[in-house]
Amino acid sequence: MKKTLALLLALMMTLSLAACGGNTAENAGNGGNDAQGATPPSGDGHYYGGTLVVATALEPTFYQTNYQWDGGVVYISHNILSKLCAWDEDTKTIYPDLAESWESSDDLMTWTFHLRQGVKWHDGEPFTSADVKWTIENILEYGDQAYTYNYVKMVESVEAPDDYTVVFHMSAPCGTFVESVGDYQGPDILPAHIYEGTDPYTNPANQNPIGTGPFKFVEAELGNYCRLEANPDYYGDGPYLDEIIYSFIPDVTTATTSLEAGEVGWMTATPSFAEADRLAGVDGITVDTQATNIVQWTQFNLSEDADRPYISDVRVREAICWAIDNQSIADILYLGYVDPCDNWYTSTVEWAVNRDVEYPGYDVDKANQILDDAGYERGSDGYRFELTYRSFTTSIFGTTDIPTLVAQYLDAVGIKLNVERYEWAVRAEYLDENLDWDMCSAGGARGPDPSSYANVWNYSTSNKSRYYNEEVMNLFDEGTKYATQEERAPYYKEIQEYFATDIPCYNYVEYAYVRPHSSEYINFFWNEGCGNAADHMLNTVEWTGGEYR
Repeated sequence: MKKTLALLLALMMTLSLAACGGNTAENAGNGGNDAQGATPPSGDGHYYGGTLVVATALEPTFYQTNYQWDGGVVYISHNILSKLCAWDEDTKTIYPDLAESWESSDDLMTWTFHLRQGVKWHDGEPFTSADVKWTIENILEYGDQAYTYNYVKMVESVEAPDDYTVVFHMSAPCGTFVESVGDYQGPDILPAHIYEGTDPYTNPANQNPIGTGPFKFVEAELGNYCRLEANPDYYGDGPYLDEIIYSFIPDVTTATTSLEAGEVGWMTATPSFAEADRLAGVDGITVDTQATNIVQWTQFNLSEDADRPYISDVRVREAICWAIDNQSIADILYLGYVDPCDNWYTSTVEWAVNRDVEYPGYDVDKANQILDDAGYERGSDGYRFELTYRSFTTSIFGTTDIPTLVAQYLDAVGIKLNVERYEWAVRAEYLDENLDWDMCSAGGARGPDPSSYANVWNYSTSNKSRYYNEEVMNLFDEGTKYATQEERAPYYKEIQEYFATDIPCYNYVEYAYVRPHSSEYINFFWNEGCGNAADHMLNTVEWTGGEYR
C-alpha cells in the first residue's frame, strides 16, 4: 500500500469522532441509551455507556456465514460470534479469541487448541470444547455446500478430551491451519445446544443469533435496523458501549448526510476519496484510513451453461487485461493513494508473488493486435462485439465506478461494454441464475495466507466465473502442507502460471478504506493500539460522552 491516506486528506489522527448519544439512537429506531445510566467511575481509564448508530450499506438476510456467505452480515455478526483465533490486519498476526493458545505436532498432522474457561453463550449456557467439535464436524458433514468448508476441509477428525481442549487430526500435514480458522471469512464457532440436530441453513438462530462475542443480538426490523446490546460477561476487552444500532442505509450519499447531521456515528460504506477529503474538514467528523489485503477485481464468465462466445475465448480475456489502465483507475477514483495491481495476488503476500509470470500492463496497441490476430474485425460502427459487465453496490468504494472506466478503456480497442448496476441483494440471482453477463465486479482478501484464495476457485458461491482447475486446487492444497512461507511459496507461485494462461479474472487495485466517523467516538478496530479487535469489530469503541472510569 502507499502511504496512508492521512497524508492526502490531512486527517485528524486524534482517535476522536462526532455524533450519536441517546437522541441519535431514536433516529435509527426505538430509541437508545445515553450515558446517564453508566456505572460510576472506577479508574480504569475508559468511557462507559452510550449508543453507537452505524449506517451500514448492506442489509443481511441472516446472521451467520458458516454455510452461506452474505457480504452484509460480517459488520454485525463479528460483534456477536467468535472464532477460535482471528487475524489482525494491522499487525498481520493471528491472535487468540476463544482459544487461549495452540500448538502443532512436529509432523503438522495434529493441532491442539486450549480454550478459555468461564466463557458463556449469550443465553447463559457455558461454552465448551463440545461447541467447537460440533461446529467443525458439521461443516465437514456438509462439505462443499458449506461456505467455510474450504477453511477446515483438511481436518480428518476432531477430539474433545476435556471441556477446554480440542484436538484436530489432519488428513495430511497442514502448516496453515491457524491462518485458515482465523481467516476473516473463516468459521465462527456456533452453540451446539442450539444447532445440534437441526438444519443449520434454516435454524431460527440464523435470524436471532446466540454467540459469545462482546454484543448480544436484541432485534432486527426488516429494511430498518438491527440492535445489539453489550454483553456484560464478555471475556475480552470491552465492550464499552451500551448498545449498537445498525441502520440500513444502502445509499452512500444518504449515509454521509446522516453522519454530518449527527444521526449516525459511523458509516461502513466507503465514500469517494474526494468526498472523504471534504469530510475531513467538517467540524466534528474524523476520517481515518486503513490499509487492507483486499483487491478490487473482475471475474470473467466461463460457465459452460452461459454460452458467451467472446469472453470464453482466452484471447479476448487477454486483450481486455492489456487494454485496462490500472494506474488511471488508482489516480482517478482513489486519487493515487491505492496501488494498481501488478500481480495475480497482492503485494501484501509478496513472498508468494511470482514475478517471473507476466501480468498484463496497459498496452492498447498490444490489445488491438491480439484481437486483430484472433480475427475479431471492427464493424462499421467501430466495434468488434459487445460485452455485458454487471456490478453491485457494496461497502467498498469503486465497485460500481470501476466498470465505467473499464468501458472507456475497452472502447479504445473496439469492444462495446454495457455496464449494468444492481443492488447487492440480487447478486446471486443475476450472476448464478441469470448467466447473460461477461464480466462482474468483485472484491476480496488475499491473505493472511494465499491458500484462503482457494475458496474463490473451488465450487463455492464465490466462484462466479465457474473456473475450476484441478491442478490449481491441488497446488493450493500442497502449499498448506508446510509450516513456513519459504516452503509454501513454490506451490503458490506455480498457481500464477495457470492464472496467466487461463485468465479467469483480473485484479485492478489494492484497496484501502477511508473511515469517516463522529469525533465523539474513539478506539475503532482500525485505530493503532486497538489490535485484537479486528474480528470483534466494535468491542473497543468508546463514546467520549459516557462515564469515564
